[in-house]
Amino acid sequence: MDKLLNNHHVEEARLFAVLLTFCGGFLDAFTYIQCGHTLAAAQTGNIVFLSAALVNHNVIGIVDRCGAILLYIIGIVVAISFEARLKYWRTFCLIPILLIGTFIGAMPEDFPTYLSVGLVSFGLALLNTAFSKIEGLGYSSVFTTGNIKKFVVAWTEYGYHHHRADLIIGFDYFLIVVAFTVGAISSAVIQPFLRMKTIWVAVLVILATDVIYYFQKRRATP
Repeated sequence: MDKLLNNHHVEEARLFAVLLTFCGGFLDAFTYIQCGHTLAAAQTGNIVFLSAALVNHNVIGIVDRCGAILLYIIGIVVAISFEARLKYWRTFCLIPILLIGTFIGAMPEDFPTYLSVGLVSFGLALLNTAFSKIEGLGYSSVFTTGNIKKFVVAWTEYGYHHHRADLIIGFDYFLIVVAFTVGAISSAVIQPFLRMKTIWVAVLVILATDVIYYFQKRRATP
């Protein structure tokens, strides 16, 4: 457990990176499958989907993607505002996705996708802004292309130069790539059974993460 919890920089602990990245993959798969093939956090994909929706004059698709992109941007702004005003700002950054996930899980399957995806995008933007490092290394908990690149680069560098630091860096990025993948697959497997309530699995994991983080942060703060 000590290896997963960084007592000096609690927010960079491996444990939180793994749990939150699992939820990032889980929620992206949830919105893609349940909410009109729109990604809550991967705005690169949403911009591509938006271009296709524009070409095909798909008004609903345009609204869904624009809503997700706009609310993701707003979420980042809110997270930075929390950082400027609140002591345990990272704890507060996870509260919106907890409330949003609880609400969406109680909704019927015909709940408007532009609302569900937009709200999840907003919540994930705060999460991703608040927790953006693993052991001092920048990473993303809600999409994984950059993480894959970084772990491959680190391990390739280790293969050439045999620096132990590269091996550890590669291992950290490998952990979060696996966490994202497992999260997405788990979401896809569970959804046929729980439908909209699937999102509550991520809510429980994020809640546990927030509680553990809060008490670890208090213990580490003089």
